[in-house]
Formats: sequence, C-alpha cells, structure tokens
Amino acid sequence: MSRITTNRGSSLPPSPRGAIPPQRAAAPDRPTAGAKATVDPAATVHLSDKAKAAASAKLYADREAAAIAARSFDEHLKARSDAFASKLGAAFKKEGIPLDEPIALRLESGTLVTDSPYRKKIEKVLKEDPELAKEFETIASLKAMRAAQQSLERYNEEKKSARSQEEQDQSYGRYTTRMLDIQRLSGTMVLEDGAFTSAAQDYMDWMSGATLSASADPRREALKRYDSILAAGR
Repeated sequence: MSRITTNRGSSLPPSPRGAIPPQRAAAPDRPTAGAKATVDPAATVHLSDKAKAAASAKLYADREAAAIAARSFDEHLKARSDAFASKLGAAFKKEGIPLDEPIALRLESGTLVTDSPYRKKIEKVLKEDPELAKEFETIASLKAMRAAQQSLERYNEEKKSARSQEEQDQSYGRYTTRMLDIQRLSGTMVLEDGAFTSAAQDYMDWMSGATLSASADPRREALKRYDSILAAGR
C-alpha cells in the first residue's frame, strides 16, 4: 500500500500553667474553649423564592450556553470540513481521479493511506500539496474529538439512569469499548458526494441507533464498513 508521509474543631492551647482558672471553668454563662456554639434556628438561612428562581435561571442559562457552544463548534467544523472536501475534490478531479465513488483515506502515524484503486494518483496530489494532508489530520482529529464527547454524554445519561452498581459497571464497559473504537477510527474519513464522513462520528451514529434502527450487533456492523481501509497499508 502506498504511503504519503506528513510532516475541626482544633482545641486552643492550654494556659501557661496548663489549666483553666477555676473561676472561668465554673462560669455558667461562658462556654469553655473548644465547645460548639448552639445553633440559633432563627439564624438559619433559607433561600427566598426569588433567589431559587435566580439560581434555576442561571443553571438553565449555563446549559443553554453549553448547547450553543456545541452547536457553534459543529457548525464551524462542518464549514471547515466542507471547504476542505471541495478543495481536495477539485485537486483529485484535476488529476483525473473520479469522484462518483467514495474515496476512503486513513491517517496512520503521520502517513495517509487509501484503499482506492487510484492510490498512485492520490499520492501524487498529496505530495504536490502537503498542506492537504495536514488539514486532513486536523479535521479528522476534531471530528473524532466530537465523537468522543458524544460517547461521554451517552455514558453520563446511562449512568444516571442505572438502577444498580452492576448496571453502572455495564455502562462503563460499553463506554470504554466505544472510546477504544473511536480511537481506532479517529484518523479515517471518506470523501463522498462532495463532503467528508468521519468514521468515528459515523460509528457513534450507528451505536446510538441514528443510522441503524436495529441490529443484533451494531458495533460489528459499524466497524465492518471500514474493514478495507483499516487494513490498508498493513
């Protein structure tokens, strides 16, 4: 396979004579050193309805801000990915590489590999413009990072709804498996229909049922799609 390399309370100390003066020890209206003060119920702080509403509003605002940040990240990443797909597609077309079939590319130790029958021409394009390979690596990494975040969010939801320690352990096991799979797929993307599909994000779609409604083994089906490119260059 051809490769293209890219570059508390603590007590008070005793008196000097080692004892509390008798008159102080017997005084009924003075607490001895280290004694806990009696809590005055009247001094207990209760949040007013207004304060509770303000706290609730802030929590809602924080959640909304996080959601907006995620959407902004997704929108920025999509725009960057689409621009790169257009640029790479134009370079491939110029070299006579047809774009009517998906072209899978994988980054492995700084080297781009492909299972495309046009790999020699693809190698030529990438050698002439090494920045293409660098941009591929950046976008693939960002997409994999987003997939990892989605996997973590799913784990937190499963852990919250778990009814026992066993179910929590099972959720963690599934999360660990997903993260290992995402890491394996992180450097793989497919150019198709003028856009890039991230193998890591595609995997998360399958595992959440967005792409695959039912399957005896969704993980196996998700990974099967990338068998060829994952084996390329080995």
